[in-house]
Amino acid sequence: MVQSRVEDLSPVVKKVSVELAEDRVKEALDEAYGGLSRTVKLKGYRAGHVPRRLVERYFSEDVKKDVAQKLVNSSMQEVLQEHKLEPVAPPRIETNDVRPGEPFKYVATVEVRPHVEPKDYVGLPLTRIDETVDDRMVDSEIEELRQSQSMFVPVEGRESVELGDFATVDYEGFMNGEPLKGGKRENALLEVAPGPFLDSKGEELNGARVGESRNIKVKFPSDYSAQALRDKEGTFNVTVKGIKRREVPALDDQFVQDLGRDAKTVSELREKLLSEMSEQRKHKAKQERREAVLTALVERNPIEAPPALVERNVDAMLQTMLEGFQRRGIDAQRLGLNLERMREELRPRAALEVKGYLLLEAIAEKEKIDATDEDLDQHFEKLSGDFGQPAAKIKQAFRQQGSVDGLKARLRQDKALAFLLEKANVAEPA
Repeated sequence: MVQSRVEDLSPVVKKVSVELAEDRVKEALDEAYGGLSRTVKLKGYRAGHVPRRLVERYFSEDVKKDVAQKLVNSSMQEVLQEHKLEPVAPPRIETNDVRPGEPFKYVATVEVRPHVEPKDYVGLPLTRIDETVDDRMVDSEIEELRQSQSMFVPVEGRESVELGDFATVDYEGFMNGEPLKGGKRENALLEVAPGPFLDSKGEELNGARVGESRNIKVKFPSDYSAQALRDKEGTFNVTVKGIKRREVPALDDQFVQDLGRDAKTVSELREKLLSEMSEQRKHKAKQERREAVLTALVERNPIEAPPALVERNVDAMLQTMLEGFQRRGIDAQRLGLNLERMREELRPRAALEVKGYLLLEAIAEKEKIDATDEDLDQHFEKLSGDFGQPAAKIKQAFRQQGSVDGLKARLRQDKALAFLLEKANVAEPA
């Protein structure tokens, strides 16, 4: 017999207290000890003939742990069904010890979806977003490309550093007179311009001669990757070894061809950039509209998001960022990223998305919006174009992985979002 009761810790977190009767505990212990007695080997006894009292003496702790787990597994589903609870993540279990002749008790913390009754979702405020890409924006992108392709060449005929130069230096960091671990480098390049030394700036070297050493004071920021140095002050002894200047390539057809971007002339590069930037601008505007609508929707319909769903979304967002670094050939580990801080920064946005999608599901239900077979086929055709694989093959892969229902839910949410955008109250930017 199973006795259970549910306590609301919040709209999305339930505390479930469970008690299993003594006879169920006895049955589970008898089964466990019986199975062990048939297989265990002890000196002086034939296999299958070890007395239970000896099995209990030597193996009781392991048996009790195993029985406790089996009792939880066998009863948890019964309890969830009885109270009509649908967890969004595996329940967190706190168990007591299994004791012969006593009931077995445990507590499960269960996260569930909130009950959602959406309201005031027609006419959400939205500001029109300008998606125009003009010549000035293309010019700026081309200038960034030129800067990225620049070379550093030695300055001849001058021995002292000037603002705007780049100095080749050796440096070593100190704190309270002691060398900083990992704070020594040779042949580093500093831009002689205003800015923090930790960002490779060295305005303090203005006027220094080649071979001259200067001390630069540094205040480590509160989010510095090395926790022991946060908010501390140090000094770097910097020796100038050489002076360089940045040489930016001329904007001509040869520069374009050296880029290797499927463009041969400056005009072709401009056309290609205009097309790429227009697509990027449209995608960004779409994302901004989506976030603005979800924000307005959540403000009008405050609900609580299950913490497990928020953390799952944080994991997905962080993974997407790290994969983006990898695609661009950047070693994320060498960036010294503070992953825990990144998670904290992502959490509000992740919570907004979870709340928004819970509301979108409720709106889809209320407005009788559904994802049809035609919607699925259109999505598979799009994936076919993106990945160069037959749509039928992609569809089959989704079926084999059991992902079709999840895809239908996402497409349904997308259609609900499109409904809100269509019904939004769009205003011109101020």
